[in-house]
Amino acid sequence: MNLRFVLKAVLFGGIIGLLIYINQEYLNVEAEEIQEFLLSFGLLAPVVFVIIYTIRPFFLFPSSMLAVAGGLAFGPFIGPAATYAGSLSGAVISFLVIRKLGGSKKLASGSTGSQNLIRRRIEDNGFFYIVSLRIIPVINFDLVSYLSAVSRIRFKTYIAATSVGIIPGTIAFNLLGASIADLSPGLIAVTAAVFAVALAIPVVVRKMLQKRNLSMDDVTRKQE
Repeated sequence: MNLRFVLKAVLFGGIIGLLIYINQEYLNVEAEEIQEFLLSFGLLAPVVFVIIYTIRPFFLFPSSMLAVAGGLAFGPFIGPAATYAGSLSGAVISFLVIRKLGGSKKLASGSTGSQNLIRRRIEDNGFFYIVSLRIIPVINFDLVSYLSAVSRIRFKTYIAATSVGIIPGTIAFNLLGASIADLSPGLIAVTAAVFAVALAIPVVVRKMLQKRNLSMDDVTRKQE
């Protein structure tokens, strides 16, 4: 085995372990605490939020909680825009870092059976499959970025698919946060409607996948 690759793998594993420790010891916070922290920056708060969301994948912090915090802090309009920008930027940065880290072929060799299955489907079905993975929450958001990076998919295809796939979840979780901050009947009704649509989209996408013989069921079974 290539010594250079082994050293990179050990270094990468050490970094992951350190990030997990930091996440557990210092980033175990609630959405309301994130809201207070963000608002302390005043007019720069949305910019700080986008930066935090961009580097979030490297600290293994849950994206859904950060999205809810965005809704709490910035409301139903600025919140989704800032979250979308940060989520897309994070997906771009994590993809480029992983792909740069030793090359896709070397990293792919360390993937599990279920991960290899997903990676092959990403390579074979590209845009449509990544959109589906982003919409259907059966696989961790950052794992999708990782598996895309170690596949042979083109960067432009990955970004285009991610840009489309993250829209439903971004809007839904931000409106949830905004409705917590502003308990107006109108906003709560809109949030409920958006969540209903967001829950319906995966059902439609799953049926489309089945027509293409790309059911998610075998993937989830292999992960168990």
